[in-house]
Amino acid sequence: MAIGLLTLAALGTLGLAATIFFGYRLPIAVSMKTHFMAALLSTTLLVMAHSFVMFFLIATGVEMKDLEKAAGWGDSFRRRTVALKSRIFPLLTGALLLVIANFILGAAVHTRALPPWVHEVTAWTTLVTCLAALARSWSVLGDNNQLIAEAASRREDSTPKPPPE
Repeated sequence: MAIGLLTLAALGTLGLAATIFFGYRLPIAVSMKTHFMAALLSTTLLVMAHSFVMFFLIATGVEMKDLEKAAGWGDSFRRRTVALKSRIFPLLTGALLLVIANFILGAAVHTRALPPWVHEVTAWTTLVTCLAALARSWSVLGDNNQLIAEAASRREDSTPKPPPE
């Protein structure tokens, strides 16, 4: 699951970079339609990726907490999943807000309600934030996978084995 989420985030981030490139090429060879469609696609991918990462971490945290409670292991897994979420949720939330704001500001620039530099600065800020979110997602999802493996191992160790026949 983590690989799929990281792939989705990477594709969205690459799409955002391509969209920025198309924006600079706009006067020459790229139509506004191409820029808009690339922006729509990359925005959709990034919103999905960042939201799915957050929901995945919430779901695995709930599952770990329930497993820990049922097995009487204390609260080590719960504390570690909370720490993982605190490492990434603020950055993912900021990235989500920037991605959405950047798309909306693009429309505002297109209708000449705002100067182009506002959208340009927001686009570059969004790209840098999404790259940071991708790197942090890689780290946190890797740590989360290790936590899942540790819980599975502990569960196997604590499961009573039937006596040999």
